[in-house]
Amino acid sequence: MNNKQKTIFNELLYGKWFPLLLLIVMACTYATQLPQLGFYLDDWVSIAAYDQGGEAGLLAFGINDSRPFSAWVTAKFFAVLGTGVLPWQLITLFWRFAAALTCFALLSALWPERKPTAGFISLLFGVFPYFKHQPICIAYFMILMQYFTILLSFFFTVKALQTQKKWAKILLFALSYLTSLFHLSCLEYYLSLEGARLLLIFFVLRKRDGKPFWQTVKKSVLIYIPYALILLFILVYRFVYIPSLSKDVRPVNVFSQYKGLNIILHLLSLVLQYLTESILGVWYHSIKPSELDLTMRNAQLGIGLGLFAAVLVFLLLQKIRKNSAEDKETREMLILGAAAMLLGFLPGIAINTSPTVNGNYQDRYLIPSFWGIAVFTISWITLIFKNQTLRNILFAGMICIAVFFQIQNAYMYRYSWKYQQQFQWEMKWRAPDIEANTAVISDGVTASFMGGWADSSMLLEMYGKKNGINPTPYWYFNVGEDNFLSILGTEEPVYIKSKMYEYAGNSNDVLIVTKPEYGKCLWVLDEADEDNPYLEEGIYEYIRYQNKSRIILNSEHKLPEAIFGKDYIHDWCYYFENADLSFDRGDYAEALRLYDEAKSNGLWVGNPTEIRPFVKSAAFAGEWEKAVQWTK
Repeated sequence: MNNKQKTIFNELLYGKWFPLLLLIVMACTYATQLPQLGFYLDDWVSIAAYDQGGEAGLLAFGINDSRPFSAWVTAKFFAVLGTGVLPWQLITLFWRFAAALTCFALLSALWPERKPTAGFISLLFGVFPYFKHQPICIAYFMILMQYFTILLSFFFTVKALQTQKKWAKILLFALSYLTSLFHLSCLEYYLSLEGARLLLIFFVLRKRDGKPFWQTVKKSVLIYIPYALILLFILVYRFVYIPSLSKDVRPVNVFSQYKGLNIILHLLSLVLQYLTESILGVWYHSIKPSELDLTMRNAQLGIGLGLFAAVLVFLLLQKIRKNSAEDKETREMLILGAAAMLLGFLPGIAINTSPTVNGNYQDRYLIPSFWGIAVFTISWITLIFKNQTLRNILFAGMICIAVFFQIQNAYMYRYSWKYQQQFQWEMKWRAPDIEANTAVISDGVTASFMGGWADSSMLLEMYGKKNGINPTPYWYFNVGEDNFLSILGTEEPVYIKSKMYEYAGNSNDVLIVTKPEYGKCLWVLDEADEDNPYLEEGIYEYIRYQNKSRIILNSEHKLPEAIFGKDYIHDWCYYFENADLSFDRGDYAEALRLYDEAKSNGLWVGNPTEIRPFVKSAAFAGEWEKAVQWTK
């Protein structure tokens, strides 16, 4: 191989073309299913809060969530991006890409002799596995943007210490202070990771000045004082001022359940859990050997693209020039990685949570340590495994696992969005509009990665008229989560307060539906369903309280196109829902026309009971032969 070829490989892995390599690997990881992803969980809370209540609505959510500044920043992004799914998915991935690039710039500035190591750490950081909720874009875009801003702030500090130009030094320090203040003001995820800056300052000064250890420590502390003051200001803001606005939803309670020696033992247990999950569990849980099914297309896609990215990285690692830097720089990287990893554990430990991937979204508490884990793991492997080929195989294997995990993970979110869309459009077809102050009672959450508050926010966004969020005009009740039978049919209002929402409606103003699933469409229930064998057990007792008059049968109301799209697949459920609506309107001819159109398109009933609107329409239209035939 000639020097020109070697230079090309070097530039791609750790030079000016590194952004291209990072883009290729991240595209393999995230791009294939990106158009099929949607909104989930607290995404819907933010969307409905902003779209129905404006910036004030989103700020109310932020105050309730103990994060008012974060809500204000999110509102500014809504003003630019709107409420479309794809822009939000892209901006979230952009911040992850930007954070990985900044990681490369930071590590390269600190240890220019270790640029190949810095390049691979940054690649791994960009696709790091374990965290399952990357597709929850609005709820997590801020956390990923903060990763970019904290690493950018670190970079400014390092460059300020390295430059000899006074004006550049002043500017870079000022930028580092501003970015530090900004990212700390948003969310509390990275409060403790700020401590890694002191170590960065120490490494730069020791290399630049060559002073004795304690002199370097003293000077590092003096330089860190402005950052410490910023951190102190944020701590007062977060733990004194914000709790005065509303109840702190994330109080520091790690010491609340234990006393004496048990406090130390409990802290040790949590640290061991974080260490185990971050160093070992992250790889095991990313593969999930017990659930691996190579017959599934998503598994095949994940393995295929994972191997492609891994082979690409392996070949580049093999082709680059040998790096002659001493192990001293790698040991410094190891120390930085270990410190950043441990500091990243502290926010989750402070609120007494375990990072297990099997918990209720608790793997997010490992996010602040991802950068430290990547730096620590790669530095450790570099020090331990001297054989370059073996080391490169390990590195490539990590990339393969990470890409595989992200593709497998996105597949689950992709199908959640599909089921959400089925609910959204079938509900819209069957109920073009709904009277305000209506409680929709159903037999379950609409899809995975959703919940009562998320389903209710989605319903509010579907039927809301941008009249504000409080009082909340619509709410989605799941009979599996709560029992409302005691108040239905009474004078007592149906009431719920969740986050910043507050719904209070007449107990008779309810609409009873079943979500679409298992080969059946969404059903608006009536007395004929009291003997329907295809319903979930808990929904039968609610049928007698059905009030179909809450449906506005003739309405021009449209679903917001940016979120829900222009239309959805005209499958059997499209014809069933519209026929059921046409019967309620008294337009029997339209219902029969829909039947003929469905039949001409090769579509047929998904569940036996779904022939009912056609039977009833035929009977009311006087076409008795059709009614008898379809009944049989």
